[in-house]
Amino acid sequence: MKRLPLFWKIALPVIAVVVVAVIVIATVVFTKWVLPGLASSPVSSDTAAESGDTGWDENGEPTFLKTVKTGNRINAAARNTVFACVEIQIPLTPAEIKIGPILGSSMTQAQTPWVKDDKVIIEKIEVMTGSVSLESELEITETQTIRHYKSNGIPNHPIGIFPIPKDSPAYKYYEALPAEGYANAAEIPVGPYDLDVVLPLNPQIAEKPSCLKSLMTGVALTGAAWHIEIAADSELNVFDPNAALPTDRCFGHPYEGEYHYHGYSWKCMDKGTPGEQSPLLGYALDGFGIYGPLDENGEVISNAQLDECHGRVGMVNFNGKMQNIYHYVLNNEYPYSIGCLKGTPLEQTNMSH
Repeated sequence: MKRLPLFWKIALPVIAVVVVAVIVIATVVFTKWVLPGLASSPVSSDTAAESGDTGWDENGEPTFLKTVKTGNRINAAARNTVFACVEIQIPLTPAEIKIGPILGSSMTQAQTPWVKDDKVIIEKIEVMTGSVSLESELEITETQTIRHYKSNGIPNHPIGIFPIPKDSPAYKYYEALPAEGYANAAEIPVGPYDLDVVLPLNPQIAEKPSCLKSLMTGVALTGAAWHIEIAADSELNVFDPNAALPTDRCFGHPYEGEYHYHGYSWKCMDKGTPGEQSPLLGYALDGFGIYGPLDENGEVISNAQLDECHGRVGMVNFNGKMQNIYHYVLNNEYPYSIGCLKGTPLEQTNMSH
């Protein structure tokens, strides 16, 4: 056999090492940046429910929220997460990008002073100061097939001070965020807008759940809306909004001047009668009702009792009578409110987001 020259004896092992290194690096880059959700397994939030530590105290208010850990997937319908396919604008650019299907398909746990392990400690949230009452307008009308919800987007309860005062403990978190048309996100005010949606009066469960295509996911009987339970930064890291940013006492704040909720606003919505089932609090865009966290026995409903869209079938008062029907539940476990749509929304012509 012909011997290899000395050069190739030295060069071939080096080339082999370089080739292997390139393959490894390419795989890591592809996994982390092109398909980030595949880099880790979905994170379950059933631990609190299984241990019996629900976070609810005797007066019907939670002491913590069960948030998500880094790696929680948002590109498929699953319990303890959201199924997102919503287009958002990249800050300070005209470009839009769809969060969920590919980019931003997994979440990052926020590192704020009120987050400890997988819990948002409510008493440590640097809540926005003040109490401001604005004029709220809401009209709900019905036909034989449609519920028409028309509001000015202002809730019927006091909210925090917006724009956020510079002496507010929440100011520094919003000051760091860019906002189109404002010096920063802390400068965004709250104002009335045309919140006009049509909903199926008698919603039906679809063949399969659908992703959340808009920022708005539902409308409350207070006159304000719920938004999807994700917040993305300029680098497309996706967070639990309640873990990443302080809100007012009602778990609300504005986006482009439009006030909205994230999760269950127990201080500002109807909690119902202690020990009894939570009342209807609003409607999802597919027409199904949204209720508080207590079941027909007055017991807190955990995520382990809910499906991939954060809802379940059960007896509730809907359309003026008790029905065994699908409905969404607000509780203190992520995603707190609607995770995906179980029914089929109607086409909207007047919805801004």
